[in-house]
Amino acid sequence: MRVWGWIICAVLSVNVSGPLSAQDAENDAAEQSVASEPEMESQPQNTIAHVPVIAFDRERIFENTDIGRALEAKIETLLNDLVVENDTIFAALEAEEQELTELKSTLSKEDFAKKADAFDEKVIAIRAEQKAKSEAIEQTKDQGLRAFEDMLNVVLKDIAQEVRAVAVFERAQIYLMSGSIDISLEVIKRLNASSQQTAEAEALAQDPQPDIEDQ
Repeated sequence: MRVWGWIICAVLSVNVSGPLSAQDAENDAAEQSVASEPEMESQPQNTIAHVPVIAFDRERIFENTDIGRALEAKIETLLNDLVVENDTIFAALEAEEQELTELKSTLSKEDFAKKADAFDEKVIAIRAEQKAKSEAIEQTKDQGLRAFEDMLNVVLKDIAQEVRAVAVFERAQIYLMSGSIDISLEVIKRLNASSQQTAEAEALAQDPQPDIEDQ
Protein backbone atom coordinates (compact mmCIF):
# COMPACT_ATOMS: atom_id res chain seq x y z
CA MET A 1 0.00 0.00 0.00
CA ARG A 2 1.76 3.11 -1.26
CA VAL A 3 0.94 6.30 -3.07
CA TRP A 4 2.21 4.76 -6.29
CA GLY A 5 -0.37 6.49 -8.47
CA TRP A 6 0.24 9.91 -7.04
CA ILE A 7 2.59 11.61 -9.44
CA ILE A 8 1.99 15.31 -9.50
CA CYS A 9 3.50 16.00 -12.87
CA ALA A 10 1.16 13.47 -14.44
CA VAL A 11 -1.82 15.36 -13.09
CA LEU A 12 -0.86 18.48 -14.97
CA SER A 13 -1.83 18.14 -18.60
CA VAL A 14 -0.67 21.56 -19.75
CA ASN A 15 2.77 23.14 -19.78
CA VAL A 16 3.36 25.60 -16.95
CA SER A 17 6.53 27.24 -18.16
CA GLY A 18 5.87 27.47 -21.89
CA PRO A 19 3.86 30.37 -23.37
CA LEU A 20 0.41 29.80 -24.74
CA SER A 21 0.36 29.13 -28.45
CA ALA A 22 -2.38 30.00 -30.91
CA GLN A 23 -0.88 27.61 -33.45
CA ASP A 24 1.17 24.42 -33.53
CA ALA A 25 4.78 24.65 -32.43
CA GLU A 26 5.96 23.51 -35.82
CA ASN A 27 4.72 26.78 -37.31
CA ASP A 28 7.29 28.69 -35.26
CA ALA A 29 10.12 27.17 -37.25
CA ALA A 30 8.30 27.73 -40.53
CA GLU A 31 8.02 31.48 -39.87
CA GLN A 32 11.63 32.13 -40.85
CA SER A 33 11.59 34.26 -43.98
CA VAL A 34 14.33 35.40 -46.36
CA ALA A 35 12.85 38.90 -46.36
CA SER A 36 13.58 40.59 -43.04
CA GLU A 37 10.51 41.61 -41.06
CA PRO A 38 10.35 45.29 -40.10
CA GLU A 39 9.92 46.15 -36.46
CA MET A 40 6.45 47.13 -35.19
CA GLU A 41 7.51 50.76 -34.78
CA SER A 42 8.70 50.99 -38.37
CA GLN A 43 5.45 49.83 -39.96
CA PRO A 44 2.91 52.38 -41.24
CA GLN A 45 0.65 53.53 -38.42
CA ASN A 46 -2.47 54.70 -40.25
CA THR A 47 -2.48 53.27 -43.75
CA ILE A 48 -2.70 49.85 -45.32
CA ALA A 49 -1.69 49.35 -48.92
CA HIS A 50 -4.33 48.18 -51.37
CA VAL A 51 -2.91 44.80 -52.26
CA PRO A 52 -4.45 41.55 -53.56
CA VAL A 53 -2.68 39.45 -50.93
CA ILE A 54 -2.13 40.17 -47.24
CA ALA A 55 -0.41 38.22 -44.49
CA PHE A 56 -0.49 38.15 -40.71
CA ASP A 57 1.64 36.70 -37.92
CA ARG A 58 -0.73 34.89 -35.57
CA GLU A 59 1.82 34.35 -32.79
CA ARG A 60 2.98 37.95 -32.87
CA ILE A 61 -0.61 39.20 -32.73
CA PHE A 62 -1.47 36.94 -29.80
CA GLU A 63 1.59 37.99 -27.81
CA ASN A 64 1.02 41.72 -28.39
CA THR A 65 -2.73 42.03 -27.83
CA ASP A 66 -4.52 42.63 -24.56
CA ILE A 67 -6.69 39.56 -25.01
CA GLY A 68 -3.67 37.34 -25.66
CA ARG A 69 -1.64 38.64 -22.73
CA ALA A 70 -4.63 38.45 -20.39
CA LEU A 71 -5.34 34.85 -21.34
CA GLU A 72 -1.71 33.85 -20.93
CA ALA A 73 -1.53 35.48 -17.48
CA LYS A 74 -4.79 33.85 -16.39
CA ILE A 75 -3.70 30.35 -17.40
CA GLU A 76 -0.29 30.79 -15.81
CA THR A 77 -1.92 31.82 -12.51
CA LEU A 78 -4.32 28.88 -12.57
CA LEU A 79 -1.50 26.44 -13.28
CA ASN A 80 0.77 27.84 -10.58
CA ASP A 81 -2.06 27.61 -8.06
CA LEU A 82 -2.68 24.00 -9.05
CA VAL A 83 0.99 23.11 -8.68
CA VAL A 84 1.07 24.61 -5.17
CA GLU A 85 -2.10 22.73 -4.27
CA ASN A 86 -0.67 19.48 -5.63
CA ASP A 87 2.51 19.92 -3.60
CA THR A 88 0.49 20.48 -0.44
CA ILE A 89 -1.68 17.44 -1.06
CA PHE A 90 1.31 15.26 -1.87
CA ALA A 91 3.05 16.25 1.37
CA ALA A 92 -0.09 15.51 3.39
CA LEU A 93 -0.52 12.10 1.76
CA GLU A 94 3.11 11.20 2.39
CA ALA A 95 2.71 12.08 6.06
CA GLU A 96 -0.51 10.08 6.30
CA GLU A 97 1.10 7.09 4.62
CA GLN A 98 4.05 7.23 7.02
CA GLU A 99 1.67 7.41 9.99
CA LEU A 100 -0.27 4.41 8.71
CA THR A 101 2.95 2.46 8.23
CA GLU A 102 3.95 3.14 11.83
CA LEU A 103 0.55 1.90 13.05
CA LYS A 104 0.93 -1.41 11.25
CA SER A 105 2.69 -3.08 14.15
CA THR A 106 -0.04 -2.03 16.60
CA LEU A 107 -3.03 -3.13 14.52
CA SER A 108 -4.46 -6.47 13.62
CA LYS A 109 -4.18 -7.56 10.01
CA GLU A 110 -7.88 -6.93 9.47
CA ASP A 111 -7.81 -3.41 10.95
CA PHE A 112 -4.67 -2.47 9.07
CA ALA A 113 -6.13 -3.78 5.79
CA LYS A 114 -9.25 -1.64 6.31
CA LYS A 115 -7.19 1.48 6.94
CA ALA A 116 -4.89 0.73 4.00
CA ASP A 117 -7.83 0.22 1.63
CA ALA A 118 -9.44 3.44 2.84
CA PHE A 119 -6.18 5.31 2.24
CA ASP A 120 -5.82 3.88 -1.26
CA GLU A 121 -9.39 4.92 -2.10
CA LYS A 122 -8.65 8.39 -0.80
CA VAL A 123 -5.58 8.67 -3.02
CA ILE A 124 -7.53 7.53 -6.08
CA ALA A 125 -10.31 10.04 -5.41
CA ILE A 126 -7.85 12.91 -4.92
CA ARG A 127 -5.97 12.00 -8.09
CA ALA A 128 -9.23 12.08 -10.07
CA GLU A 129 -10.18 15.42 -8.52
CA GLN A 130 -6.84 17.05 -9.35
CA LYS A 131 -6.94 15.66 -12.88
CA ALA A 132 -10.38 17.21 -13.34
CA LYS A 133 -8.98 20.58 -12.22
CA SER A 134 -6.17 20.29 -14.74
CA GLU A 135 -8.63 19.47 -17.51
CA ALA A 136 -10.76 22.44 -16.49
CA ILE A 137 -7.75 24.73 -16.92
CA GLU A 138 -7.16 23.22 -20.36
CA GLN A 139 -10.77 23.92 -21.27
CA THR A 140 -10.42 27.50 -20.05
CA LYS A 141 -7.38 27.93 -22.28
CA ASP A 142 -9.18 26.43 -25.28
CA GLN A 143 -12.18 28.70 -24.75
CA GLY A 144 -9.92 31.73 -24.52
CA LEU A 145 -8.10 30.76 -27.72
CA ARG A 146 -11.42 30.31 -29.52
CA ALA A 147 -12.51 33.77 -28.40
CA PHE A 148 -9.21 35.16 -29.66
CA GLU A 149 -9.66 33.39 -33.01
CA ASP A 150 -13.20 34.76 -33.37
CA MET A 151 -12.05 38.33 -32.77
CA LEU A 152 -9.04 37.85 -35.05
CA ASN A 153 -11.18 36.54 -37.90
CA VAL A 154 -13.50 39.55 -37.71
CA VAL A 155 -10.58 41.98 -37.93
CA LEU A 156 -8.90 40.05 -40.75
CA LYS A 157 -12.13 40.03 -42.75
CA ASP A 158 -12.61 43.77 -42.27
CA ILE A 159 -9.07 44.59 -43.38
CA ALA A 160 -9.28 42.23 -46.34
CA GLN A 161 -12.41 44.02 -47.53
CA GLU A 162 -10.84 47.43 -47.01
CA VAL A 163 -7.76 46.65 -49.10
CA ARG A 164 -9.72 44.50 -51.58
CA ALA A 165 -7.51 41.49 -50.88
CA VAL A 166 -8.41 38.25 -52.60
CA ALA A 167 -6.33 36.08 -50.25
CA VAL A 168 -5.16 36.19 -46.64
CA PHE A 169 -2.21 34.06 -45.55
CA GLU A 170 -0.35 33.36 -42.34
CA ARG A 171 3.33 34.25 -42.51
CA ALA A 172 4.16 30.62 -41.80
CA GLN A 173 2.53 29.70 -45.11
CA ILE A 174 4.70 32.07 -47.16
CA TYR A 175 8.26 31.32 -48.22
CA LEU A 176 9.11 34.81 -49.55
CA MET A 177 7.17 38.00 -48.94
CA SER A 178 7.45 41.76 -48.70
CA GLY A 179 6.88 43.29 -45.29
CA SER A 180 4.44 45.73 -46.88
CA ILE A 181 1.73 43.06 -47.03
CA ASP A 182 2.07 42.17 -43.34
CA ILE A 183 -0.97 43.60 -41.54
CA SER A 184 -0.05 42.26 -38.09
CA LEU A 185 0.47 45.69 -36.53
CA GLU A 186 -2.87 46.97 -37.80
CA VAL A 187 -4.60 43.86 -36.47
CA ILE A 188 -2.97 44.36 -33.06
CA LYS A 189 -4.11 47.99 -32.95
CA ARG A 190 -7.68 47.11 -33.82
CA LEU A 191 -7.92 44.20 -31.39
CA ASN A 192 -6.53 46.32 -28.55
CA ALA A 193 -8.93 49.13 -29.38
CA SER A 194 -11.81 46.67 -29.32
CA SER A 195 -10.67 45.26 -25.98
CA GLN A 196 -10.42 48.75 -24.52
CA GLN A 197 -13.93 49.62 -25.70
CA THR A 198 -15.28 46.40 -24.20
CA ALA A 199 -13.54 47.09 -20.89
CA GLU A 200 -14.91 50.64 -20.77
CA ALA A 201 -18.43 49.40 -21.52
CA GLU A 202 -18.19 46.77 -18.78
CA ALA A 203 -16.92 49.37 -16.32
CA LEU A 204 -19.85 51.66 -17.08
CA ALA A 205 -22.29 48.79 -16.71
CA GLN A 206 -20.88 47.92 -13.28
CA ASP A 207 -20.68 51.53 -12.09
CA PRO A 208 -23.45 53.51 -13.82
CA GLN A 209 -23.56 57.27 -13.47
CA PRO A 210 -26.15 58.52 -10.93
CA ASP A 211 -29.31 59.99 -12.38
CA ILE A 212 -29.48 63.77 -12.34
CA GLU A 213 -32.49 64.90 -10.33
CA ASP A 214 -34.92 67.21 -12.04
CA GLN A 215 -34.65 70.74 -10.81
